[in-house]
Amino acid sequence: MNKEILGNLLRDALNPEFLEINDRTKSHSGHASSGGGGHYEVRIVSSRFAGLPPLARHRLVNAATDPVRQEIHALTIKAYSPEEFAAQNQPKTQRPAIALNVL
Repeated sequence: MNKEILGNLLRDALNPEFLEINDRTKSHSGHASSGGGGHYEVRIVSSRFAGLPPLARHRLVNAATDPVRQEIHALTIKAYSPEEFAAQNQPKTQRPAIALNVL
């Protein structure tokens, strides 16, 4: 599997305003626990996340990637609503507290 397939699944399910996928598989090659599956980091911004707690956001991402779940060993998820993502561009002195959603 590659990150393009992962991206297509996430775009189809969550219609993100922003999507960044990093394939970290090579940095984990040779680890006995990897089982051959890929290691991915996803940063995604979608209006579907507005008002949802982190666990619900992760469930949406995991449901979207379910067709390729057997090919993923590790998936790090950072899921934001558009408002949370926009707030990250504020100067640090004005930035509201935001919980990062990491699986």
